[in-house]
Amino acid sequence: MIEQDLNQLKSLKKMALLVNVLGCILGLTTFLSPYFKEVLIYISFIYPVFCIFLVRYNRGLISLEPEIRKNLPTISIGFMFSCFGIIGINFIDYNVIDYKNVWLPSIVIAILILTIYYFNNFIELISKKESLIYNLFIILLIEAFCFSSVILINCMYDKSSAQIYETTILRKIEKKRKGGSSYYLVLEDWNNKFREKKIKVDYKKYYSSFKREKLKVAENRGKFDIPWYYFIH
Repeated sequence: MIEQDLNQLKSLKKMALLVNVLGCILGLTTFLSPYFKEVLIYISFIYPVFCIFLVRYNRGLISLEPEIRKNLPTISIGFMFSCFGIIGINFIDYNVIDYKNVWLPSIVIAILILTIYYFNNFIELISKKESLIYNLFIILLIEAFCFSSVILINCMYDKSSAQIYETTILRKIEKKRKGGSSYYLVLEDWNNKFREKKIKVDYKKYYSSFKREKLKVAENRGKFDIPWYYFIH
């Protein structure tokens, strides 16, 4: 019986290693690779949920908690990297105008996923001092993953016709912080000429733009009525 348990534990450790390696590869390629982008995003939608089902199926013998139970395998790295891939690509590829329609669906989806993960053992996991902070992190990470997923689906499957506007750069702002800088363009709001709109851009767009430059902006309604925009070069 002991030998059988040891063999099972070895198999689970190999499985956990594979899940972690694949999760890291998936997260990095989704975020960085220009090839097979749509396929990678599809897989990244499924992978974190697959990790949670794997934990539930193995009834605690595989954990999302990193090295808290030293003798049991963990898939925390693969899980986190697959989430980070979706979160990262969302903030780089799409510019959302108004987030109010993102919150409700993302929270509902996050609650469903968390219910699967914490079903029957929420109090046990949260009550442990050594795992409390990590479990709070898991809750926030899953909400961020769901938030980003809603935005990606909203923009990727948007069939609305783009409305083209012209706007003007009023000024440029660089905010220097420890570890890097953030870049912003302050534009005339293309829906209201008497208002300003501050948008975050990458450093290439920041340094290639100049004050009073005219820009063309395409605005789409979004699949879930979450408006988003992109610049027309």
